[in-house]
Amino acid sequence: MLCRRHLLMSLLLIMSRVHAETVCEPIWEEDFTGPLDRATWNVVEGDGCAEGICGWGNNEAQSYDEAGVSVSGGILSLTAFIDEQGQIRSGKLTTAGMHSFKHGYIEARIRLPHGRGLWPAFWMMPEGQRYGWPLEGEIDILEWTGHEPHRIIGAIHFGDLPPDNVHYSETLRTPAEWSGDFHIYGIEWSAERIAWYVNNRIHGSATPNDILPWPWVFDDKSFYLIVNMAVGGTLGGEVVPEDLPATVEFDWIRVYPEECRTGGSPR
Repeated sequence: MLCRRHLLMSLLLIMSRVHAETVCEPIWEEDFTGPLDRATWNVVEGDGCAEGICGWGNNEAQSYDEAGVSVSGGILSLTAFIDEQGQIRSGKLTTAGMHSFKHGYIEARIRLPHGRGLWPAFWMMPEGQRYGWPLEGEIDILEWTGHEPHRIIGAIHFGDLPPDNVHYSETLRTPAEWSGDFHIYGIEWSAERIAWYVNNRIHGSATPNDILPWPWVFDDKSFYLIVNMAVGGTLGGEVVPEDLPATVEFDWIRVYPEECRTGGSPR
């Protein structure tokens, strides 16, 4: 009986160690359980003209406004709407200058909206940019457009200054629309590799060989997070005012250590 008890205790100890090694905890997370944390998020405003890129460089129709951002019931909502002057307003947040990351597993639980001309995104830009876009890269974890609701896109941007910029993208099309229900969108970002995931399943990846002859710039510095709801533009397409207002919802955003996806499973 004593031997069996020792054996059982040894097995439980081994199982607990395996569990500890395979279940990862976030190194950073945002659950939107209270008012918007201004120590975490910058609220972006304007149409990009102040930054010298009117239409945010993509001929987008919206002007970002704090009125397009709200947090309630543990959900961040970014809403595109038409104001009393007929201007399209929407919401955009970044963690620039507050939280940035280099490598890891980065994911968010998102409910995409319904509506033609919408272009919500979850993406990353390099912290402390010194050179023009996209010389230091851009990582798009999720892009979706209302004109193609069955498609999601993950992409990286690199190359020379516009118009000689280039990108590499992975697209997933499904019979069902992605809008209406919550899904988990993420990337596994490690040295010389970025892989895109949806609902914990990989749907594409990129490595230095995929973007030759351009250099791989995605391991040079940390990147900050961006969430936004664009309207129209080069990817969003024709704006349909009748489909506004529309809202993209974020339940949570989490960042795990690099070894979390390759060596185990996020919680």
